[in-house]
Amino acid sequence: MIYLAGPVDESLMARLEEHGGRRVSQGQYWDRWGVTVEDPDGYRLVLSTRSWSSA
Repeated sequence: MIYLAGPVDESLMARLEEHGGRRVSQGQYWDRWGVTVEDPDGYRLVLSTRSWSSA
């Protein structure tokens, strides 16, 4: 999970897809608040448009 606090850059998505990643659904909540990418080994990375604070 990476909190971006903004929209997912389409050029970043293009680079991830060029290197074997593919967009997948992680469920209704995460489809609304970000993008999930699965790598060729099956690991998933969620790029969230939301922010996070440890405060």
